[in-house]
This record gives sequence, C-alpha cells and structure tokens, in this order.
Amino acid sequence: MKSMIKLSSILAAFTVTACLCLALVYQLTAPYIAANEARALTKGLHQLFPEAERFDTLEDFPVSKISSISFDGAYLAVAGDQVLGIVVRVTGPTYKSSTILVAADTERKLKPLVFIENADTPEIGTKTAESPFVDQFTGKSLDDPFSLGDDLDTISGATISAKGVARLVQLAGYQAGEYLATNHGAAEGSAAAPIIKEAAPMPLEIALEDIWPGHSFEDVSSEVSNTIERSVVFDSAWIVRNGTTVSGIAIQARGQTYKASTVLVGIGPDRRIAGVRINETTDTQNYGYVMVEPEFYETFTGKSVDDAFLVAPTTLDGDIDAISSATVSTLGVANIIKVAALEGSRYLAEAQGGKAGKVLSAPIVLNEIPEQE
Repeated sequence: MKSMIKLSSILAAFTVTACLCLALVYQLTAPYIAANEARALTKGLHQLFPEAERFDTLEDFPVSKISSISFDGAYLAVAGDQVLGIVVRVTGPTYKSSTILVAADTERKLKPLVFIENADTPEIGTKTAESPFVDQFTGKSLDDPFSLGDDLDTISGATISAKGVARLVQLAGYQAGEYLATNHGAAEGSAAAPIIKEAAPMPLEIALEDIWPGHSFEDVSSEVSNTIERSVVFDSAWIVRNGTTVSGIAIQARGQTYKASTVLVGIGPDRRIAGVRINETTDTQNYGYVMVEPEFYETFTGKSVDDAFLVAPTTLDGDIDAISSATVSTLGVANIIKVAALEGSRYLAEAQGGKAGKVLSAPIVLNEIPEQE
C-alpha cells in the first residue's frame, strides 16, 4: 500500500513538473512566435502594395457572417492621400485550414494571394499556394463567380482544398470591395453578395424538401423493410407525391461508415437515385465528415439503382470515387445508399407501379468495410 502511495506521489510530481515546464516554454516562446507572425504580416502587406507608405488597421471592417471563416485583420493601403486598396487576413477551412492575405484594389481587382499558413496535406492540398492554381486569382474581378470548373481550374486530388481557398478569397474579396466602395469612393460591384453555405448535416425535413421541393410525403415506414443487409437500419420511409402522381420514395437509413452515419436516400420510379442527403454523421472532421459536402453526395444523383456502388480504388472497377483519406467512410455511405435504393425501388415496383428490375438474389455484393480499432 505504501509503495502504491509513493508511486502515485512520484507520478503526480512528474506531472506537475511537466506542466510547469510547458508553461515556461510557452511564456518564453510566445513573444518570438508573435514577432515572427508580425514580420510575416508586414512582409505580406508590402509585397501586395509595395508603393504604400502606410497600412492603417481598420477597426470597423465587417466581421465574417460565416462561423467557420474569420477575418483576422483588415488593413487600408495608403500612399500620401491616395487609398490604394485593402488587405484582409482571412482564415477558414480548406482541407484542413489556411490563412491567406487577400488584397483588392479600388478597381475591384485582386492582387496576388499571400499564404500566411496552409495546414492542408503536403504536396496535395498545399498546391493551392503554388502555380498554376494560385496564379488564377491575380487580377481577377471581385464580381466573378469563383466557381471551380467555371472560372477557376481545380487541382486534381485536392478539390476540397481548392474549393476552400476559392471560398475564402471570394468572401474576403467581396467584403474588401464593398468597404472600399462605401467608404472610399471606389468602384461599385455588379454582383450580389456571395452565398456560402456551411457544410453540415442536413436535418430530415429540410433534406426531404431539398430533394423534392413542393411535394407531399406519406409515411410508409411500416411497409418498407430491409431484407438485404442487417447492418443497415431503415428508420423511416415516405412515398413522395406531386399532386396525385408518385414521384418516388424517400428512405432514411443508418449504418456503419468510419463511425456511423444517417443518410436520406431518394429513389425515383425509374430506378434512379433522385437525391442523397446526409442527416447525421459522427465521422472524423476534415476526413469522413466531408460526406456532408454537396460535391460528394450529389455524385449519387442520377445513378441507376442497378449500378455496382463499389468504391474505387478498393475495387478495380468501382463506380464510386472515395473521399480523399476517408475510404472507409465512403464504403459505408455507398452501402447504405445501395441497400436503401434496392429496397426502395422494389417497393415502388410492387406497390406503386414503378419500373421493375432484376429479382434480388442473395448475396448482394456490398463494399467490405474493414474493422476499425
């Protein structure tokens, strides 16, 4: 007993000592870290507006209305009595996160981007700070759509990072342009304020309306069952109508992903996916959680119920691309959608005059999800 007390005392002493050491290290290094950040900011400001004589901190610059994106500072570039433009330091989610200096002149044109920090995957997501991707923003109008595949080229294998950077630049640039126009007589914009949706699971009622706007929903949960895979659980099911016409069936199903997720699957009478929305997920932020992004779940829309729903590259002929660094999450979502789609289309064919498909025979081939520690 005495030896246990002695051991506990020694461990407690080590813990206290370690905490004190960490606190001391922080106190000693914090000023140097702050000084380095200040130097990086000053260097970036002068890089963007080398002709500026001073940079005035703007205390009245608007705050971001997007909770995941922050404006960490805004600086007015001035030469003599002439306002040259604004630099906004913006931080927000890319694949992980990035902090960027976004500068706009009085003609609503962007200066080159300056990355203060980029925590995305090295040599993949960090390519957003490199040519040729980053060069696209120089001279770009603040009124452009900033849409990948439209006025911006993406980066293969780093679409999420590229989209995140475009979102940060668009939001910060728009606010910079509006501030200059309102307070310093700069050119006014021709585009509406950017609408940036925060990626998040979609509540059931909103998801139903999002897939089938203006339709009615009749609960048929007691009539739809899962006979394919017991690891996928059907919570509810609804027949979807437009007036008296059956438009499809919606099934809310849950199952294993990396952790667990609940998915709303819409199936049309033509045996095609009408839409998919993620209602809940406990998968890892910035990895499996990316399933809540429309760029992922909308890839299922229009797919035939009879497609394989197998995930590449775990299957050579897979027809579903895995989320980068979140293959297990993708395997699970694909399984949930496939099971719900097959059972939903069978119900539509048998009870609502939907298109008939192949007779389901066991075993149905699903993605194999490896055991997680």
